[in-house]
Amino acid sequence: MSIICISRGSYYRGREVAHKVAETLGYGCISRDSLLASSEEFDIPEIKLMRNIQHATRILERYSFGRERFVNFISSAILRHLKNDRHVYHGIAGQFFFYDVQHLLKVRIIADLDDRVASEAVRQNVSVDQARLQLKHDDEERQKWALFLYGIDIVDPSLYDLVINVSSIGVDDAAQLICRAAQLPCYQPTEQSLAKVRDLALAAEVRAALFDFPQAGVNAVDGTVYINVKAPEEQERVIRERISEAAESVDGVGTLEIRVDPYY
Repeated sequence: MSIICISRGSYYRGREVAHKVAETLGYGCISRDSLLASSEEFDIPEIKLMRNIQHATRILERYSFGRERFVNFISSAILRHLKNDRHVYHGIAGQFFFYDVQHLLKVRIIADLDDRVASEAVRQNVSVDQARLQLKHDDEERQKWALFLYGIDIVDPSLYDLVINVSSIGVDDAAQLICRAAQLPCYQPTEQSLAKVRDLALAAEVRAALFDFPQAGVNAVDGTVYINVKAPEEQERVIRERISEAAESVDGVGTLEIRVDPYY
């Protein structure tokens, strides 16, 4: 069955659509926030809300290689679930981690600004003008966050297979549309696409396990994991040992191919 990634704007119906799709198809449903909540390191309100990209960026910069380690964590967490397909993910840029996998259905949920403003005004108990300003700010911050972390513009429609305006068709019909699309032959898994997801998930797990080497290049093919790092020549033996120990702790790792390139 398909994997479904739903990208949504701030605070309007995208979560409802995702849960409705999962319920209809009998899929699991995960979100960026639920994954962050399970992380001791990145369960940080400022990163969840992202109402100020500069502040959220500073939070990550408290960590050495904070951006790289965050991306490594979130990619590992997402792919750990989605490698088994039959899942809906909703959040920011979930499709980024396995964009060209055949059985991935990429959806963007949008809504008319006036509808979102009215809903936000009620939700926050603020004026319509305040709600409008806050939503525009939040949308800009989400867009900046995706550019900062993944280098993609989440509002670009070419990144998605479906862009659905829930102001026009509503949550139930939007969910039905996604469910029908997920049944199409072009979104059914093949042996090759399933193997690709397994390889991507294994590489992501290893990348996250190499916490002390956040910039390591990692690739996986049929259980063989290829790791490339740069290090001083005199430290090569110790670094190989540390990388081997960390990588071999990950389930599914077969053969390790480690390449240590010297700094120049």
